[in-house]
Amino acid sequence: MQENNNENKKILNENDANDVMQNSENTETNDTEETDVTPVSEENVSESELTENNESDVPNTISEEEIADNYSFDDEEDDFAISTEENDETSPSEQDDNADDDTETDIEKEQRKAELTKKIKAGLKKAAVPALIAVIVLICTFIAFFIYSLSTIEEDKVMKNVYIEQLDVGGLTYDEALDSINATYLLQDAAITLTSNGQTYEINGSDIGLTAVAEDTAKKAFDYCKSDSTFKNALAAIELMFKPHVIVPAVQVDTEQLDAKLNEFGNIALGERKQHYVEFNDDGTLTIYSGKTGYNLDPSTAEQEVITALSNEIFNNIAVTFASAPPDEMTVESLDALVYKDPTDARYEVNGNDVNIVAGDTGRYINKDEAAAIIGNVYEGCEPVTLPFYVSYPTVDENTLREKLFSATLSSYSTSYGSSTANRCANVARAASLINGKVIAPGDVFSFNDTVGHRTIENGFSTAKEYVDGKSVDGIGGGTCQVSSTLYSAVLYADLSIVERLNHMMTVGYIPLGQDATVSDGGVDFKFKNNTDYPIKVSAYTSGATITVSIIGTDWEPHREVKISNTSSTSGKNTVVHSTRYVYVNGELISTDTLNTSTYMPHEP
Repeated sequence: MQENNNENKKILNENDANDVMQNSENTETNDTEETDVTPVSEENVSESELTENNESDVPNTISEEEIADNYSFDDEEDDFAISTEENDETSPSEQDDNADDDTETDIEKEQRKAELTKKIKAGLKKAAVPALIAVIVLICTFIAFFIYSLSTIEEDKVMKNVYIEQLDVGGLTYDEALDSINATYLLQDAAITLTSNGQTYEINGSDIGLTAVAEDTAKKAFDYCKSDSTFKNALAAIELMFKPHVIVPAVQVDTEQLDAKLNEFGNIALGERKQHYVEFNDDGTLTIYSGKTGYNLDPSTAEQEVITALSNEIFNNIAVTFASAPPDEMTVESLDALVYKDPTDARYEVNGNDVNIVAGDTGRYINKDEAAAIIGNVYEGCEPVTLPFYVSYPTVDENTLREKLFSATLSSYSTSYGSSTANRCANVARAASLINGKVIAPGDVFSFNDTVGHRTIENGFSTAKEYVDGKSVDGIGGGTCQVSSTLYSAVLYADLSIVERLNHMMTVGYIPLGQDATVSDGGVDFKFKNNTDYPIKVSAYTSGATITVSIIGTDWEPHREVKISNTSSTSGKNTVVHSTRYVYVNGELISTDTLNTSTYMPHEP
C-alpha cells in the first residue's frame, strides 16, 4: 500500500512538472503581448524561467533573495505549522494527505513571491524613463551654465558682483579697484571680538589702526575666478550669477594701539598685576604693602594671535592667550629705588619778561641696614610692613633765589648821539625802549631783530640816514645800529657769549672801532647767549643825547673784571681791527677771547 502511494506521488509530480513547463511558455507569451503583469500560478512557472525573465526584462535587477529579505513569508509558514503531538496521532493515510497539502502550500508561496517581483519590476520600468529624462535635463542645464559662466570671466577685470566689504569693485581693472580702495575707509568700523579666560572683549577697527592693505586687497578681488582650476572658476562664476561675493580686505594694524587694547583686556581677563608698593606716613615712617599676581603686561602672544586671525578673515571670537605673573621679589635695593629721592633746589621760571621762583623740595632715603632686617617679611599676601625713612634738604631755597635775582649790574655801556637829527634821536629812543626790560633765561639766546621787530612807521620808527651799500641814504629806522652797538659793548663787558655779530661797512664815530654791531631789518642780526646760572635782564634808556645799556643779573662768583683790547691796522684803503676780551678774577687772568675781526671801508665822498 505504501509503495503504491509513493508510485502515485511520483507520477503526480512528473505530471505537475510538465504542466508547470507548459504554463511557463504560455506566461512568457502573454508577457510580450501585455503591459500589465498577469498573476501566474506557481504551478505553471518554473524557477529557472523566472530567473531568465528577471535577467532579460530589467537592466538593474532585484534578486529574489533581496525580495525575500524585504518581504518575509515566515508568518504564513507559521499558519501551516503542525504540532508534534498532532502529527504523532495522525494515521499514515492522513500523513500522506498532509504532505500533499504542504507541497501545495510551498507552491502558493513561490507564486506570491513571483507576483510581487514582477510588480516591482514593472514599477521600476515606469519610473526609470522620467528619472532618466530629468537627469539628462539637469546635466544639460549644468553644462550650459558651465560654458556660459566661463564666458563671463574677463582676464583684465574684476568679476562682476564682487564686493570688498560694501565697496562694489565688480567690472573694474586692477588699477581702478586699487584707486577705489585707497579712496575708501575700509575696516575702520569693523567689530572685533576677543575671548580669553571666559571673558569677552570688543574693539573697533579704528581702536587698533586697522586698515586694508590696498595692493593685496585689490589682488584678492582681481584674482577671484582666476585660479588654475577651470572647474572651480566656473562654479564660482555660476555662484556670482545668483549672489554677490564679498572679499575681506587684507589687513594691517598699528601694533602699538593693538598692544594697548590687549593690555586692557589682559587686565580684565587675568586681573591687574600689582607690585609691592610703599606709602609714606606723616610720622616719618613708610609702610610696605603686598602686591598680587595678575596679567604680566606681555601682549606679544596675543598680538600674533589677533594678527593671524584677521589675516585669515576671522573677526569674531578670536581666542587670545595671556599669562600671569606674581609681583617681583622685593629686595633692599628695589626698596631703596622706590624710596630714594634727591632734594630739588628752588629754581627760576621765566615766562616772557616775568620771572617766577619755584620752590624746591625735600628728598628722602632709607637706612639699608634697617631695611635688610625687615625685607624678608615682604611677600605676596603678607601683612603691611613698617620702616622709618629719612629726609634730605635742598641747598638752594626760595629765599636765596629771591635775594640773588637781578641783584647786580654785570656791565653798563653808554654812547652819545648829540649831533643826530631829531628823527634819528627818535629812532634811538624807540629801539632802546623795545629792548628795555627784556629777560633772558639761563641758556637762552637774545636776538636784536626779533626783540625790536620791523623798522616801520607802524612800529614807531622814522626816516633817517643809514648805511646802504657803502653809502649814507635815507631809510626808516636810521640810528637803530647805535642801540645794537651799545648793547654789544655792554654784553662784552658782562662776559656773555657772542653768537652773531657783524661790524659796519664803514667806521662809525659813536663807539670804538671793533665794538660796533650793525643790524638790518630782516637781514643782519646781533645775538648773544646768557651763559650764567641766573636770569639776566637788559636795561636800556636814553637821557638827553646819551643811550645807556646795562646787563642786570646775578654777579659772577667770584666777581669778574673784563677788559677789551682793539688793535687797528690798515689793509690797502681798509681799516682792520682785531679785538680781544680778557677776563680777570682778583687781578688774575682766567680767560682770553679772540673776538671777530672788523674790516672797515673808507667813506665815499
